[in-house]
Amino acid sequence: MAQIRNRIKTAKPESPFDISLEEELLSAWLELAETINNGLKFSDNFNAETKIVADTGVANTEFSISHTLKRVPTGYIAIKNSTSGVIYNGTTSWTTTAIYLRCSVANANITVIII
Repeated sequence: MAQIRNRIKTAKPESPFDISLEEELLSAWLELAETINNGLKFSDNFNAETKIVADTGVANTEFSISHTLKRVPTGYIAIKNSTSGVIYNGTTSWTTTAIYLRCSVANANITVIII
């Protein structure tokens, strides 16, 4: 983090406000650098949740996935599927607390990002 401290070039602070502002800006830059250097997660950049469904149940039968987005999701991204099955929308309308999907094969273990 010393690189950031050395790269911030400011005039000599003239007031307590200037000193405080410089300290706050440095703190913000250091926090940002730490976040970026530790790696950003998908959920850090999007209003989304990653959910694991251990068993989708009977083939082509609707199952629900609860979420805490506090809004009706706009979609999902299937990022893991233990089978060759296809994940697709159920017929029940999505709500502010759950989405409804189906899987074309039985007993899939899936991971989805709800967006």
